[in-house]
Amino acid sequence: MQTAKFVKKTAGFFVCFIVAFMVSRYGMPLYPLTAWLVEHSYQIFSGYQDDVYEAGTDPVTFFSLMTVIAFYALAMYWLVKAAVKKVKRG
Repeated sequence: MQTAKFVKKTAGFFVCFIVAFMVSRYGMPLYPLTAWLVEHSYQIFSGYQDDVYEAGTDPVTFFSLMTVIAFYALAMYWLVKAAVKKVKRG
């Protein structure tokens, strides 16, 4: 029973992660905020990189993008969970 709950929650978060990724792409509603956060973190952490990378392919950009999208997914997961709980309660 515990494993089934974990799989259900993990699948729900994964779906939220995919949706968050889709709405933070270029031309979508969360793109301006995502681009600003990624650029800001790049300016802060790019000095710690040892090597020179192509534009947009460096580890700082990748990990900051994944962090921002994970944060969006977590917020979305929490909102969906709260809405489902409220609907079930009546």
